[in-house]
Amino acid sequence: MELDLVNTGLKTMAMLFIVLGFLILVLYLVKKFMLPKGKAKGDMLIKVLSTLYLSSKERVEVIEISGEKIVLGVTPGSIRFLTKLSDLKQDHRAIDGNG
Repeated sequence: MELDLVNTGLKTMAMLFIVLGFLILVLYLVKKFMLPKGKAKGDMLIKVLSTLYLSSKERVEVIEISGEKIVLGVTPGSIRFLTKLSDLKQDHRAIDGNG
């Protein structure tokens, strides 16, 4: 009886390790193939600079695409372009007449 219980426990532990090993393998493969090749996260063309949540499902995001800052409104059903931000330093120079 005790031998049967030990045998069942060992089989259960072996199956647990097999399932965990498979899960780790799947997560590794997803990470390897889902990220863009040759690009570290800091080198991506699209960066999220800031996010402001207006409600649990609506937010305003400032993103940078190829050096241009764009403001987007994001809801579960749509993504809308709101405006394009210009460089604040450049704007102040133009107002001061130093630009």
